[in-house]
Amino acid sequence: MTKFSYIFISLLFAVNFWNLSIVLNVLPPDIILVLSWVWILSGIYFFNYSHRTIALNSGKYKNTAYYILIGVLISVFSAYAFGRQGIMTTLIAQRTIYTFISLPVMLFVQPEEEDIVKALKWISIGTVIVWVLVHFKTDLVKLDKQSLEQFEIEKQDLSSKLEFYVNGIYFVVLYLYIKMNEYIKNFSWKVFIEATLLLAFIFLYQNRSMLIGVVPLFIYSLVKFRSTSKIYILIVLTVLLIAGVIYTSDIWLALINTTQSNLNETDYNRWKALAYYFYEYSHSWFCYIFGNGFPSGGNSQMGNLMWSNFTKGIFASDLGMIGMWVDYGLIPLIAIYSILAKILKHSYYPMYLKFIGLHILFVPTIFHFWANPGISFFVIIIYLHAYYSELNRKSIQDAGNIDS
Repeated sequence: MTKFSYIFISLLFAVNFWNLSIVLNVLPPDIILVLSWVWILSGIYFFNYSHRTIALNSGKYKNTAYYILIGVLISVFSAYAFGRQGIMTTLIAQRTIYTFISLPVMLFVQPEEEDIVKALKWISIGTVIVWVLVHFKTDLVKLDKQSLEQFEIEKQDLSSKLEFYVNGIYFVVLYLYIKMNEYIKNFSWKVFIEATLLLAFIFLYQNRSMLIGVVPLFIYSLVKFRSTSKIYILIVLTVLLIAGVIYTSDIWLALINTTQSNLNETDYNRWKALAYYFYEYSHSWFCYIFGNGFPSGGNSQMGNLMWSNFTKGIFASDLGMIGMWVDYGLIPLIAIYSILAKILKHSYYPMYLKFIGLHILFVPTIFHFWANPGISFFVIIIYLHAYYSELNRKSIQDAGNIDS
């Protein structure tokens, strides 16, 4: 077992095998979830060797996962006290969040950065392939019950919106930032073309929250990279961009019109959700700080309220990280955002981690950690933060030893 194989299979579980019908017809989602936990924990067996970086496997880095799970546990009592939802009901409803056990295990396994990058590459390729195939065969993937109900409520055309429910886009964006980092440091045509193709896929994906983060950072990368062919590259990209915009003008005009309409409408789902969760949903100051707990649809008063909110177009999922605060409170968010702040503050973290940190910070509505692949996405970021922190600490120690 190589560390790349271990990480790649973990990511396959994280994307739920892209909800492929051929898999879900055999393995229900809960079975896949349990198998993912078994696979995650198997890393302790496969990579139980003595030559590991002790500091990387220390409580200092594991604490992030513990803080998140402590915040989640406290929110269980909010659901019981204020939402009239049984403790066991909440513990079962939020079962996917327990996948954060993968962080301590990854700190034990200690994959190299190249193992993670290689796994992200292949999971990104798989995501693109599945996204393309879905447009030719819409029953290739199976939507979960909640997604189907949301589609029914919003009366949307299933085949035209299905791409937004193909898992793996988080990993594609992260891998794009890795490629951008590579050609900024040392330009090569292979890496640049790969990054450009990934960017084209994100454009085709048509998710505004992704585009708002990716496009400015890609433009920044074009300013920063160095190459003798830079002027020709920029000219070709400009021509291709203009041609592409003209060819797909109907799509972009519709996207712009929809965005303008959403921003101006007080009835826009995100505005309704923000107002509702800030002013109406929480029963006490305790819930504002420690969260309201995760609702179990149809199994409690709190869960019934969630279904009722869906009929009004109010979804916590529309708010991303803000929605995480609604359910789980400030402790998990502080744990994650403190990591992002360190990444943005210190120069020894690679550019791609800064890119993804900025994206999460300025466009929080698309990112979440209710379930996978969001959980594994954040676990990778937290692990790479720990990985580079230890590399920096070791380089300082080595420099000190040389001086002495």
